[in-house]
Amino acid sequence: MTRSRSTSKADIRAQCQKVISVSINDHFGGYEAFAALRNSPDLPRIGPVMAEVFAESIQKGCRVLGAVTAGDLPNVEAFLPDERKSIARAREAVPGITAQTMLGARRIHRTNARAVQDLIETYATHGPEKARAFYQQQTATEGSASNLLMMLWATAITVQRQVQGARPDGKQG
Repeated sequence: MTRSRSTSKADIRAQCQKVISVSINDHFGGYEAFAALRNSPDLPRIGPVMAEVFAESIQKGCRVLGAVTAGDLPNVEAFLPDERKSIARAREAVPGITAQTMLGARRIHRTNARAVQDLIETYATHGPEKARAFYQQQTATEGSASNLLMMLWATAITVQRQVQGARPDGKQG
């Protein structure tokens, strides 16, 4: 008997929050849980909810850490995955990767890093509805919700690891 998966907004939110929690201490276990959501056939419907949960986590974590800009917006740039490390990992994972493919990977990384910054700024200044619309626009334009969600997830766990490390009780923000 196949177990049905719940795709209600509340259930997806809970799954995403669990993905962040697991990822803080078990990157590979967290990635498996994230990948299961990201590879879901329901991604067009659940992707915006995932993006909202990750954006909320990033924004709250930045505030807890005092990582805000002069305009009182979350300083997301400080927590984005490092492009050089990401590209080096890609090179290690695929030794025969071509220079052209590497250029494409760098472009994708930069595009998604900028989109994450813009999405978090939109979330912080205009709320979740505008952020959801921004996500929909980005994923329609770029054609890949998967890459944007990956960057949001990686940024959220980086922020939450810092929050956990900064708190005496070691809890998330």
